[in-house]
Amino acid sequence: MASILILGAGFGGLEVATRLSEALDDRYDITLVDRKDGFYVGFSKIEVLFGRKTPEEVTFPYEFLRADRVRFVRDTVVEIDTDARRVRTMGRELGYDYLVVALGAHLDPEATPGFIESGGYEFYSMEGAAKLAPVIQEFSAGTLVIGILGLPYMCPPAPYEVACQMHALFEERGLRDAITMKMVIPGARPVPNPAASDGLEAQLARRNIELIAEAPIDSIAAGSKTLHTSRGEVPFDLFVGVPVHVPPPVVAASNISDGGFVSVDLRTLETSVPNVYAVGDVTHIPAADKVVPKAGAFAEDAARTVASDILRKEGFATETVPFKARGACYVEFGGGEIARIDADFLGGDQPRMAFLDPSPELQRDKERFESERRERWFQM
Repeated sequence: MASILILGAGFGGLEVATRLSEALDDRYDITLVDRKDGFYVGFSKIEVLFGRKTPEEVTFPYEFLRADRVRFVRDTVVEIDTDARRVRTMGRELGYDYLVVALGAHLDPEATPGFIESGGYEFYSMEGAAKLAPVIQEFSAGTLVIGILGLPYMCPPAPYEVACQMHALFEERGLRDAITMKMVIPGARPVPNPAASDGLEAQLARRNIELIAEAPIDSIAAGSKTLHTSRGEVPFDLFVGVPVHVPPPVVAASNISDGGFVSVDLRTLETSVPNVYAVGDVTHIPAADKVVPKAGAFAEDAARTVASDILRKEGFATETVPFKARGACYVEFGGGEIARIDADFLGGDQPRMAFLDPSPELQRDKERFESERRERWFQM
């Protein structure tokens, strides 16, 4: 019996597990490990942030996994030993013949001096969104600043849609004129594509949200409520940050990484260690002079490649499905306005993006995106 071990049950891990479960027989043992008890689509955190849903309402428990050949283990990975082909968790040791690392990116709020002291408010974790929700509801006047504390980070359009939805909330409550809104970003533009950046910048301008670009945040003075950036000081009354993203420590300490995000073979997404793969936010995949974004759609795309390569090696497929690095991100601006950014990072000499203006069709498309994955991966 061959053993396949998948670490992380997000978009990438779930899709790898599902595809292998559909194709393999009882001679194969498939184990999926995650420290959480359920999965949620990334944009669901925003529903929690604005009080439209609870964490329980947006979470799909792993106990309802549809892939019947997959054994789910809830545990925390503490060591990856590729020499011994074993993974140690808090509670056990697991061997493997094939290993798929899909542990995502971790948030490092301590990387920016003063961030935690300023409140440590963020919406990139479910806990952070739940903590920030009442703070946003109670904010009634002053300067609100959203700042990106480092690159790269997951779902690049997310800070901009949150800013626009905050605007909608304040406007609905009759508070918008009393609140100054700013965004501070390290890059020259919101995303690495003129068309997509044009679309996001136009939405910010419509809502009188000031964009301060090329202003990396060096530190935060919590006492004086001031951001120290390369372009000078930015005062605030409430600061909401996108924390620095780092590879999980267990990955950084393993020999599939040089301490950073994991490099992979673009054809198979295999790491430098044979039969060890990496997918999703834990990877660093160059695309011309850019990199493939950290977003669920790209992790799911990568999962197809990894599953097919394992199936090819085991004689269940004739070829490896190419990794295309194609995906879409939905951007909800409030008031029912939902746009979409379509991206193709490996289909030409340069990555291509398109900004689709908000429409009722895209609202239905976003709802379908979540429901299709729930139906594919879970029995609910």
